[in-house]
Amino acid sequence: MIRHPGVIARLAVPFALVACGGGDKKPVKKPVAVKKPVEPVKPAETEEDRAAKRTAAAHALIPEGASCLPATLKENTAPRLELAAIGADAVVCALDQDETRLLGAVACWKIDLASGALTYIPSSPLPGRGISVLVDDRCARGYCLPKDAKAPSSKIARMAWNGDGSKVAVLVGDDLHIYDAASKAHESSFSIRGDKGVTNDPTAVHWVDSMIFVEGADAGPYAAVWAFKADGTPAGGIEAIGAKDGKPLSTFGGSFSLLDKTRVAISEQGMSSMTIYDATNGQRSKLVRKLTKPPCKNDEVDAYWKDENDKVGAKCKDALQKSFAHLQGATAVAGSKNFLVMLRGPRLGELAVMDAKTLAEKKVIKLPWCAGNEAAAGGGGGAPDGAASESATADKAAPAKTRAPVKKKGGGDEDPDAGGE
Repeated sequence: MIRHPGVIARLAVPFALVACGGGDKKPVKKPVAVKKPVEPVKPAETEEDRAAKRTAAAHALIPEGASCLPATLKENTAPRLELAAIGADAVVCALDQDETRLLGAVACWKIDLASGALTYIPSSPLPGRGISVLVDDRCARGYCLPKDAKAPSSKIARMAWNGDGSKVAVLVGDDLHIYDAASKAHESSFSIRGDKGVTNDPTAVHWVDSMIFVEGADAGPYAAVWAFKADGTPAGGIEAIGAKDGKPLSTFGGSFSLLDKTRVAISEQGMSSMTIYDATNGQRSKLVRKLTKPPCKNDEVDAYWKDENDKVGAKCKDALQKSFAHLQGATAVAGSKNFLVMLRGPRLGELAVMDAKTLAEKKVIKLPWCAGNEAAAGGGGGAPDGAASESATADKAAPAKTRAPVKKKGGGDEDPDAGGE
């Protein structure tokens, strides 16, 4: 018998609601997966991209259009000033030597040899003179190693263009590769080691006439130069005339110069002497500079040239510095009667005109250093005070010139430093 059905119904409803968990519970939302944005794939850096970066970095060091030398070039790791003859012009370029970037020619200027004034010109490799560059993806400035070539152990390559710019030599590790300059096609390669080959660490490569020259240096005070024909045939180290020990001449404390289109030179010990090597036939000649005997003992002089300065007395060291400091590392280009020499050390920024037979300094041409923020403004310019008058007084007849030819009105070439040697 059912009793009070309405009461039972009223009691059943709340129980039903409780059993269902209540009527105010909110539905649970399912988490929505968030898609990560797809990053665009960056295109591979091209040689053009790298060239643009190098140009920007070069202009940050020396502003485009600057007509004076920034004082920063006097710092130890600063780009190195090198001299060359291009056409009828004497040209100086600042070549980067900082191995973290190796920008090549940071800036170049044409030199007015009468006044020392500088005119900014587009940077480019100096004829024959090598530069050091960074290797990117097995390539050096777009000249790429063949697939079967050994992977470079160093990120640094040494490069040089031949005289007419048609060929390029690239030294990577122990192998020197030859390329067609225009197409960048690889043509040949050879090792710089072996019989008559380089015996220490290569530091530079240069190309003069049909010969390729490799500079090498030891950890100690010794550096030398080895010659190779462009086909890879070794000619050996450049030795002193009459040498019997077979050891190449040392450029430590001296230098290696590209005199002209066919000749190179090794100067020893602050240009005390210079051995000239003809790339066309291997013939050598020697020049000796007349020097005043310094107030030194023989042991002190030997120690000075071994970079053992703690064994050199103050008076001796001062005398040797005055005679040699500006010529240690100095490089030259040749005219018919004179050498034009880029001086170093305390006389950086000066060009000496030296007699091509005696190595005696005949006059000096001073290049302008920037004052204040002139370089940052891309300005400066003109010769420093007194430079023009000093140069003119030293040689009223004619300023020193390089060996580069100028055209005669009637045709043909004429050496601007004519007169014969």
